[in-house]
Amino acid sequence: MRGVRLHTRIVVVAAVFVLAIAGGAWAFQELPPGGQVNSDPEAGINPALPVNGEEPTNADVVGGALVPGKPAVPWAIFRQSENTGTLREQIFVRSFAGGKWTTRGIGTVGGRSSNESAFPASLNFDQSTDGEVPAIDFAGSGRTVPWATWYENTSGSGFGSNNVFASFFDNKEGDSNKGKWIFAGQGRGNGGSGPPVPSLNIHTNQVAENPSVAGGSAVDPNQPGPWVTWQETSPLPLLTNQIFVERPVAPAGVEECDKVTPKGVAVGEHVPAIGGLCWQEAGVARVGPGTADPSLNVDPTREGIEPDIAFTGPNDSVPWVVWYEEGPTELEGPEEEFLHENDMVFAAKGVKDESATGGFHWEVVGTGTSGVLDRSGFNSFGKCAEAPELEGECSLNANRENEAVDPRVAAGTMNPTKATVPWVTWQEDTFKEGKFVEQIFVSRLVGSKFELANHGNPISGGALDAARPDITFSGNTPYVSWREEVEPKVFRGFYGHFVNAASPEFVLDESDVPLASQAEVREPISSGCIATPFNGDGSACQGGALGTPFFLFTNGSPLGLFADAYRPETPQTGSASSITTSSAVVSGSVNPSGAPVHAFFEFGTSTAYGQTTAVQTLGVGNAAIPIAAAVSGLPPGTTIHYRVVATTDFGTFPGPDQTLKTAAAPPPPVLPMSRAGALNAG
Repeated sequence: MRGVRLHTRIVVVAAVFVLAIAGGAWAFQELPPGGQVNSDPEAGINPALPVNGEEPTNADVVGGALVPGKPAVPWAIFRQSENTGTLREQIFVRSFAGGKWTTRGIGTVGGRSSNESAFPASLNFDQSTDGEVPAIDFAGSGRTVPWATWYENTSGSGFGSNNVFASFFDNKEGDSNKGKWIFAGQGRGNGGSGPPVPSLNIHTNQVAENPSVAGGSAVDPNQPGPWVTWQETSPLPLLTNQIFVERPVAPAGVEECDKVTPKGVAVGEHVPAIGGLCWQEAGVARVGPGTADPSLNVDPTREGIEPDIAFTGPNDSVPWVVWYEEGPTELEGPEEEFLHENDMVFAAKGVKDESATGGFHWEVVGTGTSGVLDRSGFNSFGKCAEAPELEGECSLNANRENEAVDPRVAAGTMNPTKATVPWVTWQEDTFKEGKFVEQIFVSRLVGSKFELANHGNPISGGALDAARPDITFSGNTPYVSWREEVEPKVFRGFYGHFVNAASPEFVLDESDVPLASQAEVREPISSGCIATPFNGDGSACQGGALGTPFFLFTNGSPLGLFADAYRPETPQTGSASSITTSSAVVSGSVNPSGAPVHAFFEFGTSTAYGQTTAVQTLGVGNAAIPIAAAVSGLPPGTTIHYRVVATTDFGTFPGPDQTLKTAAAPPPPVLPMSRAGALNAG
C-alpha cells in the first residue's frame, strides 16, 4: 500500500528578470476584421452558440496548403457547442484564404453519423456524443493532406469510454469522396451495430484523452505520415494514465490490418483497413496486462498527462513527444527514497528498434541525462525510474522539485545551417515576492541534453500566474504564446519571439490581447512557414510567403473563437533626396513589430501612384528600420506622390503620402545673332 509521506518544497529564488518591450505593445491584424472563426450556420456552426471553454484546449491551428508549393494558410480545428435536442459538441475545421474563413468538409466517410448528418461539416464519429480536444497537422506527399484527431465517448459492446479518432481531408480530383473527411485505422468492432469503429485506443474500453498529431516519417521524407500521441488509462492493476504513440502503416495486400497492434476485429477473413490505413503502436511493452502495453511514462505508477508531438532532424525523421507526470508514486529507489511526486515535464525521442513493438523504442532526454523507456533497471521501468536523482535529471523542469505542467513542442532551428531540434515550452512554479507563481519556460535540445533558453529565466514576468503556453516556428524564429492573469480574473494573451541563435533571448511582442476569463484554454499559435523538409526547414517559405505568425484566441460572450496575425506598425514615409529632372531617392521606415515584412515604395503623378520600387524584405525586429529606394523615369518639373508600403501574408499597410517636385527641364539653348543671321541668309 502507498504510505503517507510529507514533502518539503525546495525553494530556489532566481534573479529578478525584467522583460524589455521595445516601443510598446502593437496591435495585431484581425482575420478577418470584425469576424470570428466559429461562424457558418449552414454547416452547423452557429456563432450565437459558444465554443467550449474547458481546459486544456478548444482549438488548434496550423499553416498548410492543399497544393504542393503553394503558400500555407491557417487551418483551424475547434470544438463547437450545439443545443439541438440531444446532440452534443461537434468538431469542425475551417481554413483562412482569400480574406475569409471557409469550412472544410461537408460529410464524413466511415462514421456512425456519416449518412445522417445533423451538422453537415461535423467531423464527429458519432454526432450524439461530444467531440473534445481537437488537434490538426498536415501529412502526405508535400504535406498537403490535413489530418485531424480528437476524442469522444464511444458506446457499445467492447467500448463505453472515451476513444481517440483520426481522419483526413480528401482533396483528390475525381475521387467520389472529395471534400469529405475520411476516418482511418483498423476496425475495432462495431459495438453491436453500425460501421466498424476505427479507434486508436490501446484498449477501447479504457478512457483515452488529449490526442495530438504530427506529420513526419522515419522512413520516407517524401511521404510523411500522421503520428498520434495521447493519454489512456491503463487496465488493472495500475489504473493510471499512460502516454502512447501510434504511427500509420499502409495495409499489405489482402492482409489489410490483420497483423498490426492494437488488434482489430475481423470482418469476414480480415481486419478492415478503414480509410486505407492501419495504426501501429510503437514502443517497448512495459505496462498493462502481462506488461504488454508500450507506455512512455517514466513512472507508470503516476499519471501521464497531455502529450504533444513533433518531428525534428534531417527530413523530419525523428519523432519527439513531450508530456508531464503527476500524482503519488509507488516506486522507490535503492536508497528507499520514493521517486518524485511533484509535477514533472518529460521529452522522449523515437529510435528505430526492430525488437520493439512497432519498430521503435523511446528514449527520454532531460537536462542532465537520458534513458531508454524499457523494462531494465532497479524498478524495471528503465534508467530514469531507478532513483529520484536520475528521474530529476531526465526531466525538463527548471527546478526538479517544483510543479511543471502543460508542455508543448515544436521543431525548428535558429541556425539555418543546422538540423531542426525540439523546442519545448511549459509552465512551472517559481518563487517570487514571497509566493509561488506559475511562469513560462522554454528549453531546446543542445547536443544530447536540453538547455533552458533566455539565460535560464522564465519568459513571463508578471506578478500573477501565466499558463497554457504554445510554441511554433516561422522560418528560423521561434514564437511563443501564453495566457496570463494581469490582475485578478483579468486575462490577456502574451506573444513573443526569440533572438540571438548563439544564446537565445526572448523578446515580448504583445501583452494585451483580451481573453475570456472563464475559458482556461490554450491560445494556439502557428505560421505559414513552420519547419518542414519541403521548405528547407523554414529557410525558404513555400509559395514565396513570409511566414507571418498567426494564432487563435477565445473571448466574448458567448465564447467566440477569433484569429489574429502579426502586422507591422504603420510605416512612416520620409523625405526625398538627390532629386533631378527624372529621378530621386525616397526614404521611409518600417517597424516590423516582431515578424518579417515586405516593404516597397509606391510613386506616381497622383495618389493613384501606379508604379512601385523593388520589394525589400525586412527581418524580425521591434524597432523602426530605415529603407530607401531610387525612383526614375519621372517627368521633369512635376509633383510626384510617393509613400512607403509594408505587406505581410495577410495584409497591406501603407504609410502617409508625401510629395517631391522634380527639377524643371533646362530651356533650349539660345543661338548667337550672327549665327542666326547667317543661317537665315543661307
